[in-house]
Amino acid sequence: MTYEEERLRRMLAERSEDVPAEGDRLDVLHRRIARQRRVRAGGAVAAVLVAVTSVSMGVVAVRPDRPAPPPQAAVSAPAASPTASASPTPPPAEDPLPEYLRGHHRVLVRELTLPKRPTLTFTFTPDSADFMLGLRCDDRLAANARPGPADHLIEVTVNRRVIGTGDCSSSTVPGPALVDAGMNAHYAKWSDIGVRVGKPVTVSVRVGKPVQKPDGEPHPGDASRLAGALTVGVYDPVPFEKFPLPTRPAQLVDLDTVEVGAGRGGHGFPDGLGRIDSRTEPSPNGRFEREVVMPLQLDIHICAVAPGRIRVLVDGKEVERRAFYDWTGECAAGSALAREYDLPPSFKVSAKTGEKVRVTVVADSFGVPGWRVGLVRSEIY
Repeated sequence: MTYEEERLRRMLAERSEDVPAEGDRLDVLHRRIARQRRVRAGGAVAAVLVAVTSVSMGVVAVRPDRPAPPPQAAVSAPAASPTASASPTPPPAEDPLPEYLRGHHRVLVRELTLPKRPTLTFTFTPDSADFMLGLRCDDRLAANARPGPADHLIEVTVNRRVIGTGDCSSSTVPGPALVDAGMNAHYAKWSDIGVRVGKPVTVSVRVGKPVQKPDGEPHPGDASRLAGALTVGVYDPVPFEKFPLPTRPAQLVDLDTVEVGAGRGGHGFPDGLGRIDSRTEPSPNGRFEREVVMPLQLDIHICAVAPGRIRVLVDGKEVERRAFYDWTGECAAGSALAREYDLPPSFKVSAKTGEKVRVTVVADSFGVPGWRVGLVRSEIY
């Protein structure tokens, strides 16, 4: 049982979807596991592309207009993933995808421009099984992404398998989107589509007007009336200890103003069962404990405005792990399930509903008291 598989129980915290029926629950949860694999990317759970519905729901981050910086090399990493495409595409003159992003290092960057080049294809050899793809739209392409249905669709294919579709709608986290094989939850990991370390991988990104396939699935069609650019990059994970953290700003983001999640504005921080706030503790680093009565599903909300790492354990079992890499302010969420929930033991804690449990928060690497954790009974039940 892998670490990610143990975290499948947190899929039930998805507010926008129904809990699967008993017969296919585990199979569905396995297909959704990649939505929680943003643990490695610093908790950027929402920075993925989701399937386009009647209302635009894609979340490719938008690149704001700014003066063009001096040209930079496409591959700024040490000799890492060599690339070659069937039809070579020059790197963008600007740098819309940063060299370092949420625990990852950029090893490759390419750009497609509309309407001239609606498809971008390149091949690279991965050095890591946990690489991610970075995506960022410019303002022209994003102009008609909201409100309402977008006028374009982005399709990402890896080794001839479509891993997801989306558009340039706004993201719930600042900056570019990072996606992996679980972009639309069709797959759990890269190996599911035959990707192996040291073997060439072909990535194809296509942008066009949304067109419905006979099976009802959307795909990009004609791009002649679209304008803009989409930047695509390949990122390898970097250990937290080696990640170049940004310098502390003169003014910190107010922790109380960081949004916990979409639609929660004005509802306050979710801490109905308790909270641990570094601002009221002797040190921002260390072990902090609270005793709570276990609900069927315990939701855990973590917000931070400073770089650092947080682990959450329930009666000694780790149920959540997050890393934060900058000072912009970000929140993440997970959950723990009580023993009677109908999933294998590895997905749950040992306590039953109504029993007292000890919640332990372990924080490290924080230079300032800039985080808090809230515990609340799940709204699903």
